[in-house]
Amino acid sequence: MHADDPVFRMGITEPTAIDPYKAQEGEGILVCKLLFTGLLALDGDGAPAPATAVAWESDAAATTWTFTLRPDTVFSNGEPVTAHSFVRGWSRALDPAAATETAYHLAGVRSFTAADDTTLVVELSEPDTEFDLKTLQPVFSPVPECAGPALDPAYNDMPIGNGPFKMAGPWEHHRAIRLVRNDRWNLGPAPEVREVHIDVLDPVTGLDDEYARFLDGTYDYARIPPARTAEAAARDGFTEQEGAGLFYLIPFCHQAPMDSLDARRALSAAIDRQGLVDRHFHGRRTPAHSLLSPWFGKAHTPRGTDGGDWTAYDPERARAAALRAGLGPGSRVQFAYNTGAGHDAWVADLARGLEEALGWRVELLRLDARGLVDHRTSIGAAGFCRAGWACDYPTPDNVLYPLLHSSCTAPDAAGTAHGDNEGRYANPEFDALVARARGCADPAGRADAWRRAEAVAMADLALVPLWYRTDQRVYAAERITGLRIDFDGNPTLTTVKARKTTR
Repeated sequence: MHADDPVFRMGITEPTAIDPYKAQEGEGILVCKLLFTGLLALDGDGAPAPATAVAWESDAAATTWTFTLRPDTVFSNGEPVTAHSFVRGWSRALDPAAATETAYHLAGVRSFTAADDTTLVVELSEPDTEFDLKTLQPVFSPVPECAGPALDPAYNDMPIGNGPFKMAGPWEHHRAIRLVRNDRWNLGPAPEVREVHIDVLDPVTGLDDEYARFLDGTYDYARIPPARTAEAAARDGFTEQEGAGLFYLIPFCHQAPMDSLDARRALSAAIDRQGLVDRHFHGRRTPAHSLLSPWFGKAHTPRGTDGGDWTAYDPERARAAALRAGLGPGSRVQFAYNTGAGHDAWVADLARGLEEALGWRVELLRLDARGLVDHRTSIGAAGFCRAGWACDYPTPDNVLYPLLHSSCTAPDAAGTAHGDNEGRYANPEFDALVARARGCADPAGRADAWRRAEAVAMADLALVPLWYRTDQRVYAAERITGLRIDFDGNPTLTTVKARKTTR
């Protein structure tokens, strides 16, 4: 990007969707949030701020929420954005025919109505004192009348939104997505970026290709292959932030051998987290000993020091647990992961560590990203798999509820799971603590309930934490300024400016 050519260039891998009814992973959320603006936004400090809504409040029970909208915003086609636009978008996402993986964000919503053009009233089935923050997820976006049903390929590939950018043409699957500035957007200063050119890269080589094209000047911004972190950190355009997310292993609790708590304990205690971080991430990740990262403040539990902490590297203790689980030396255990996304080296190292510490025969199941999703949602998934979680909104709810609540593991008649609780964990005590946290208006009491819920899940080792999310990126500091990494780990393209040069 240059002052005389305000085009921002970058690469991503193929998103699941860019339509708000289904946008979910970082790539899809990047594009979707450039195309759509929801009720709220996050300011530069990560605090909730007005967007399409200028004010919002709940009743004392936190079961009725009222959002007051700006009267002067429009979609990129000129249609006014009203409370009816939000009702339309939410109804579309909840259409059973859509079968979207992101519908769980609306799970606690009993009804939503447009009292008038600028008043949206939401009724919840249970108290939720942080519901306003959940509306940051794209599934809560408004859509225009032309959107039609969720399964409309034309709109899916070229959605019309109310964000700072609009589609320049239909999504060219596995090739490119092109955006242009939406001059009708009035929820902030007009972006200096006039166009956004996004190449869709091969998922197997995408991370390396993305960084290589940044180095040769093709891209203005890129993610960094783990092995090149130290090199990238020496550049002027290196930026890093610890986020609210987590990298972890999913033990398939519904299937032997990980249906045994001792098996999960053996797995966790045999992992040298610090060693993996030092060897593969140049020490620039924080080993995780809980599910909620330090980003969550008072809801975060520092590492335990008593015998209940099974995240400490202790091969002898791990071997004793493995024997109690009937998993002595020579036991076969499957480890599934997605190849080509920077995981291969550390996954192989972790597997070797388990074999050395426990004597297991770890069978690596190498899959592409879609194949890993299909595997871990299938009834036959056994052993464990790698996973990563990026939060959609800044509350512990967005980690603990979707990943571990019993309502989020809903297998169909074929046994395929249709929620993010893919390990099929269920504990009534955990579910009750989630409900307590949601209904607690006192921030300190709410943080305590979240800590207690996490403690239950960690005692069960429902998930095996590895390290907390750290976003590391590079941008062309010689050409651009004003770029930040947002809560989703994506570049803030509304703040990017071309660096002025003298001739």
